[in-house]
Amino acid sequence: MFYDRYEAGRDLAEELMHYADTDAVICAIPRGGILSGIAVAKRLHLPLEIMVIGTGEHVTDSAPLYYALTEFGTYEGENGGLSDAELQQGLELAKQKRHAYTDSEQLPDWKDKTVIVVDDGAESGLTIKAAVRALQSQQPEKIIVALPAASKSVSQWLEKNVDEVVVLKVEPEFKGVIHEHFSHYPEVFDKEVRVAYWHAKHLYEQKQKNK
Repeated sequence: MFYDRYEAGRDLAEELMHYADTDAVICAIPRGGILSGIAVAKRLHLPLEIMVIGTGEHVTDSAPLYYALTEFGTYEGENGGLSDAELQQGLELAKQKRHAYTDSEQLPDWKDKTVIVVDDGAESGLTIKAAVRALQSQQPEKIIVALPAASKSVSQWLEKNVDEVVVLKVEPEFKGVIHEHFSHYPEVFDKEVRVAYWHAKHLYEQKQKNK
């Protein structure tokens, strides 16, 4: 069991040391993934970026059907496509979130880059799959996904769709939820994402100046 998301990130970093001081970039998924992501970025001396991904649900007569939508417009859902209204609403919200976190609406450019995607875990896998789809559309050099915990089915999907996968704890299928792998798993607020993002940016810039 991990103590918290930051400790999980440090453990992930130990499995990724071959990327230390390279031209790779950390892509953290807020909100919870930012805390694991900053730990990886600090340990590997890499820059940190974020990918904003919103989740939602379609209300049906039988049960809610969930989806994850990235700021690049790619999405994963339990029932296929999104309506134009859902897509536009989700993209507008993602734009607002990015500005709140980074003071900019400019999307990252992942083309020809080695990208290490970090989140604090994957339950259904919708969020991490949406992130991978978004990155694939941007044509990076390499996609690596690093997670503290994930179900076996999600891990198998990742193995088939990205260049490298690091999952520290693979569950046959989750009986509960991600937080069961942490002894300390508080809610992460938007303000914490902003602070972590700018802290990581400052640390990396200082390191570059001191080289």
